Amino acid sequence: MVDGRFSAPGGLSVPGVVALVERIPAGFERAAGVIDFRTAPFSQVTYAYRSRPAARVALVGLPEPMRHELVWWLSLLHAGGERVNSWTLQAWVRVAAALAVDPKRVVDSFACLSVDEWIQAAKRHFHDRHGRLPGPVFEQTNRATIARLCAALVRAYSPGEWWRAEVWEPRRDPRIPVREHEPLGNARLRFAEIEQPWLREAIKWFFASALELGVLAWSTLPGYRTYLGSYFSQFLLGSGIDHPCLADSESEVRGVALSFLAYLRARRGRGGGPLSLVSVGLSQSAVSTFYAFMADHRHEAAKALDEPGWLDLSDAHARLWRAGEFVRRDRRTGPVDYIEPEALGRIVSQLDILALARDQTKTVLVDGEQREIAGRGDPQAMRAFLLEVLTGRRINEILLIDPEPLIALPGIDAGAEHDPDAFVARLRYRQSKIAGAPDTILVEREVVNIVNEQQCWLAEHLAAANPISPPAARYLFVAWQSNRNGTQPYSAHTLRERLLGLANELAIRDSHGRLVDFQRTHRMRHTRATELLNGGVPIHVVQRYLGHLSPEMTMRYADTLPKTHEREFLRFKKLGSDGRELSLDPADIYEMVQLSRHTDRILPNGVCLLPPLKRCERGNACLTCDHFATDARHLPELAAQLSETEALIERRRAQHHKRTGREMSDGNVWLEQRLAEGRSLGSIIAALGAVEDGQAVRGAGVAGRATQPAESDTSGEREGRPGER
Repeated sequence: MVDGRFSAPGGLSVPGVVALVERIPAGFERAAGVIDFRTAPFSQVTYAYRSRPAARVALVGLPEPMRHELVWWLSLLHAGGERVNSWTLQAWVRVAAALAVDPKRVVDSFACLSVDEWIQAAKRHFHDRHGRLPGPVFEQTNRATIARLCAALVRAYSPGEWWRAEVWEPRRDPRIPVREHEPLGNARLRFAEIEQPWLREAIKWFFASALELGVLAWSTLPGYRTYLGSYFSQFLLGSGIDHPCLADSESEVRGVALSFLAYLRARRGRGGGPLSLVSVGLSQSAVSTFYAFMADHRHEAAKALDEPGWLDLSDAHARLWRAGEFVRRDRRTGPVDYIEPEALGRIVSQLDILALARDQTKTVLVDGEQREIAGRGDPQAMRAFLLEVLTGRRINEILLIDPEPLIALPGIDAGAEHDPDAFVARLRYRQSKIAGAPDTILVEREVVNIVNEQQCWLAEHLAAANPISPPAARYLFVAWQSNRNGTQPYSAHTLRERLLGLANELAIRDSHGRLVDFQRTHRMRHTRATELLNGGVPIHVVQRYLGHLSPEMTMRYADTLPKTHEREFLRFKKLGSDGRELSLDPADIYEMVQLSRHTDRILPNGVCLLPPLKRCERGNACLTCDHFATDARHLPELAAQLSETEALIERRRAQHHKRTGREMSDGNVWLEQRLAEGRSLGSIIAALGAVEDGQAVRGAGVAGRATQPAESDTSGEREGRPGER
């Protein structure tokens, strides 16, 4: 390969072309110099249009090697379930046939020219035929087809390592090591735009080595490509640095690193504003990881890249920034990831627009005006987003689940009638981020219904694409383009675009009047986690539900929990052990017990006002202690405790009489304490019964968390969270 191009095969005697001919399967042999896209198997690799039948592509005038390359490529598309526009391909055959007889150059392979050279040749051919230059959409329409064909031939003819290619596509190159279920498996990586050859090849080698060693996953590489191949590359160009060591001496390396950090802080993003703190920090991390890896593997890098400059790396390159110099986003001042129930309820109520056919509309009230919103013709997007809202899974964990994700619960018939909030099955999702974390959750009938609807749609979709022999899909949600075999998952990028477009048309705003960003679908996970925590579900239950390995990870989602604690605590009057209201201000009591930090002061039936620095000397005699306080939320526990205390006293009195033959006196040291507790409980319960608005709902396993205040309830918020069953 020279300058990104392969020399012309030069005829059928070239081993590369011969190898392609040997790999063409039965049924794809060239017939009478014509490829008829109206008949099988070629009809299965082209798009079907109602208004225009598929083309019959004549191969007359096309050199023999190019005919074999074309048929081989079509067979490759057929095996991968992909398609091509037959009319666009016919136009490229005409361009190639014209170049084949051009006396100025010999073109007998599609690999002879680069994609840009093919585009220029197509424009000249258009001008020769029509006497004018093509319009602005000409290149956009034709580039994708010739780029796919050339990339396939580059991979087929490439004699060297796979990582030296300028374009990486795991979907079409099985040599690239990726996970079995890769969230970004359809993504492409392009390296030609990186201007420095030494840096371009080093980035490719680093990526390939990191993939093979498991240091990085494929889904991480697109971001690294931007940080290294764009930000860092442009910084080096602007600074006049054109060698791996970055500086003439080891002592100057740190200065280069700090200059790059200053460059990142001053750089403008796509919107015209400065890069976010997240982007700056990730750029630092990518460059730091890259140079640390290259320094540790300097000898292997120098040999593989034929660049001795990598041998001069030192420990200074392995530690470009010191502790505290990496930019981190302050989560306390970062963007709010919680979507208010009103905003979430509004978009959920209009999700059927995504499933409506494109020629249908729905009348919706937008900013006080009636508007007709056109359907998107994408029922998969509707169901995938609903599952994300209802389960709190990461979006790729939903889009990568297999076609049969439901697991029956022993003793429960998922098809029978149940309480709508009852768990009826387990949903097995694709744990895409944390190795070893749980990958199933209990789900309600609503989730089961959505999965069943998608399964029916999937079966119909595959049968329509393959009427003779419908394939078995690999995923429940499948890509809707170039995926005849159902082996590619639905794209998270496509889902975000659908949601963003719908939310903008509906003008969904939060309580401050700001448009809600539904493009960041991970906010659904934050929202679900906050709902569970604020609803009283224990941390360990939410941890299991979210698939986290530690409670610390779960608490990152609990940004609103301290505020919820405080609001609920201050709603209720506080009573002491004698049933009288405490003279202390509720806010002062809250500060004393510090609910969000000193959970050792939270009691099953109230709170302890003993200062945190002091130790309790009374054991479990809380009901007779001046530091005990409670409120109406604990009324059920207190009533149960009184009943149990009275029953215990009766049992102990009976046992005492049987053993001694005498009644237990009220002065008995044990009975005296129990009677005091009973009197205290009676006084507290009587006082709580007189308190207005004393109703409370207990969360599962957490006594004392109340429901949200009545004024914050909305009709769009779901009732009955998993922790309340």
